[in-house]
Amino acid sequence: MAPAAYDRLLSPFPLGHVTLRNRIAMMPHAVMFGAGYGSAIERTIAYHLERAKGGAGLIVMSNFLMPASWRRLASWGGALETSPLGGLDLANDRSLLPHYRRMIEAIKAEGASFVSQLNISGRQLRSPGTIPYGLPLVAPSPLACPRTAEIPREMTEDDIAEYIATMVEAALNLKEAGADGVELFAAQGYLLHEFLSPATNRRTDRYGGSLENRMRFLLDSLRAVRAAAGPDFLVGARINGRDDVPGGLALVDAVEIATRLKAEGISYLNVSGLTSLHYPAWIADITAPEAQFAPEAGAIREAVCGLPVCVSSRIATPEEAEAVLAAGQADFIGMARALISDPELPLKAARGDRAAIRVCTYSNQSCIVGLDRGRGVGCIHNPAVGREAQLGLGRMRPAGRAKRVAVVGGGPAGLAAARVAAERGHRVTLFEGSDRLGGQNLMTSSVGSRRGFAEIHRWQIEMVERLDIDIRLSTKADRARLDDSGFEAIVLATGSTPRRDGYTSLRPGAAGIDGADLPHVWTAWDAFLSPERFAGPVIVIEDDPHLAGTAAAERLAERGHAVTIVTPHMHAGADLPVHHAPALYRRLAALGVGVVPATFVTAIEPGGLVCEARYGGARHRISHDGPVILAMGNTANDALAHALAGSGIEIHVVGDALAPRQVDIAILDGERAGWTL
Repeated sequence: MAPAAYDRLLSPFPLGHVTLRNRIAMMPHAVMFGAGYGSAIERTIAYHLERAKGGAGLIVMSNFLMPASWRRLASWGGALETSPLGGLDLANDRSLLPHYRRMIEAIKAEGASFVSQLNISGRQLRSPGTIPYGLPLVAPSPLACPRTAEIPREMTEDDIAEYIATMVEAALNLKEAGADGVELFAAQGYLLHEFLSPATNRRTDRYGGSLENRMRFLLDSLRAVRAAAGPDFLVGARINGRDDVPGGLALVDAVEIATRLKAEGISYLNVSGLTSLHYPAWIADITAPEAQFAPEAGAIREAVCGLPVCVSSRIATPEEAEAVLAAGQADFIGMARALISDPELPLKAARGDRAAIRVCTYSNQSCIVGLDRGRGVGCIHNPAVGREAQLGLGRMRPAGRAKRVAVVGGGPAGLAAARVAAERGHRVTLFEGSDRLGGQNLMTSSVGSRRGFAEIHRWQIEMVERLDIDIRLSTKADRARLDDSGFEAIVLATGSTPRRDGYTSLRPGAAGIDGADLPHVWTAWDAFLSPERFAGPVIVIEDDPHLAGTAAAERLAERGHAVTIVTPHMHAGADLPVHHAPALYRRLAALGVGVVPATFVTAIEPGGLVCEARYGGARHRISHDGPVILAMGNTANDALAHALAGSGIEIHVVGDALAPRQVDIAILDGERAGWTL
């Protein structure tokens, strides 16, 4: 029986010819795994299977299409031989059928249903094959995409007919592999949505102009797939509840589209929103409202009475999901990052262990940014993502021999090491010099836009307190204490401290910033640990690869300070991929934070800053009588590591103590050490 708190969420739901075991659906998303921990295909299979093992009722997988004309173009009309692209994401590729079948059979054996989303990406995304084969993007009209900045080729009616035929091929492939259905992706600025929206469809033929014409591609696709696949096969559609684009689709349009889809026999609707103009806003970060598209989904559900409606985006917890269902805004709930973070969310909710759920931080730091950087999807505090076959559910291996282990440092790396070591059977003592566990993450999570980071240490502390770990707060661990305690292995997670000299590798000939030792010069940490020290306007000198400077600026601006960031980079928060910078700039603008880009600070003086243009070298002075904050990166606290060198004890140095990096790598370091002991 489902816990009363989640009785709707955990109840079975009939969807066409299948019955979902609960109302939790893993939403489709790119994974883009390469080799390294198995082949890309094996990693993709294990990844999706893990979410079925964790209890999701429905797995919806993202898949692309490659029309035959693309293959001919790729082979230069048959003159060149092409090779497999290596992934499991081309639904109409017959050579991948055995892999799809193997994955779907395994998912169904775990009790989940399976649907494949068919994404014909259009102008917004370079789908598999377009880059290596040098293929143009396509769209209803030759309008450049804000995300790709590439002018697409306007599709002909023959192109449209070929795409429809390719969707039919893909649907039949997947049906043969055992899929329960497919989902037509007509949302978020991808190709079918580009045809629906007047903002991107400027055609004057029978595929443009009126809503009837703009829906023709989608409706013809639905009819063709339904006719080929038959009645016992789901054909759903993902649609936007709103575009938030001038000239784009509003809720009233979405309701009309949904109504017409229902009349054509669509199996269900999956509601999200926004377009490439907002990327990655439909993959909402912590600053977006919870269940941000639920109101639109509710209005659509009311209009299509009886047609199942799913809603996705920024639904992190069982409570949020249950609330959407209770409000009548959806019939089932789409989760992506929530199940990346914790594949077992459904099972933990079912057994009433809410505190054990590793809730998504909605930082996008490792999932979306990981994809944008080409390293594949990841998770800021679940290192098993992409390594499920070896680190996933039920894969913990007991230690060959239990050891007495000391973990020095109670930040994310130390907490990760302590937990994994204890779970493997080691006898762990955790030393933390302060009176709280959490390390630098306590500062990060105090910023409003990063409050989701608090879930990292919340979950870690919950887990270590459930284990037989001797936790010693306000306790310094030096070599003498460690030597006297008879530890057989030591994990050093002693963290890092901010640089105070103002050095930047962009000016390698300068040792630092003159005047960095003046009494009104502070570090980013002081903005969090001693904010009362600051009065009046503040300047942040930012050249930190981990966004500490922008975090400090936001923190002080939230307290009412006028803050200006001076950075040698083209924009503040230079570690962010370019598509993620606008969200930061919107937050800074809302807080009144100014940014002076492409500028070196060469000297700090009592009455101002001496500056130099990074490009061109022009010098100028910024008058400023108030505090100055240095955010110039950190240095490893590795003194204890050096002191223990040669001791003969097994030593593992992790996290910032090894090299100052971001929190996801610190956690990975810690878990790796816990496995290695």
